[in-house]
Amino acid sequence: MKYAQETGLSHARKRRQRRSITILIIVAVLVGGGFGYAVAYTAGLVPGSALPTVPASCKVTPTKSPQAAAVLNVYNAAKAQGRAGETGRALSSRGFQVGVVSNDPYKMKLTGFGQIRFGPKGAAFAKQYVQPLASQATLMQDGRDDTSVDLVLGDQFAPIPSMSPTPSPTIPGC
Repeated sequence: MKYAQETGLSHARKRRQRRSITILIIVAVLVGGGFGYAVAYTAGLVPGSALPTVPASCKVTPTKSPQAAAVLNVYNAAKAQGRAGETGRALSSRGFQVGVVSNDPYKMKLTGFGQIRFGPKGAAFAKQYVQPLASQATLMQDGRDDTSVDLVLGDQFAPIPSMSPTPSPTIPGC
């Protein structure tokens, strides 16, 4: 009988030992699987798990508006002072590349709406972008060789309203 008791106890010990080994193997597989999933998740291999990427540069690169393709000079040929400065600021807010803002270099005094002066290379720019803002101004082609355009303000020129600045986009991580 002593032999039978030892056999029963030894079987129980072996069963507990196998159960412990099985539990340890299951725990090791779960820990290893969790570790593998974490590595795959951080590497972006799991769908929807890619970490947000930080942009190469946090600077916003402004895109040039088509109105900035040529220099637009604003001259005052009206009796009222300060109109060229106001109009230059309004045109800048609309995306124009404003060059010289001053009194008319030809020292003319215009009682009408004004003039849009341009050379052959600036004709398309003057007609497409400047004339819609100053529709009653007279188009005048002169002998300049560049693409610049002059907007000369007369006494009857109506002010151009400024555009509100567009908010700059927010870049996450900046």
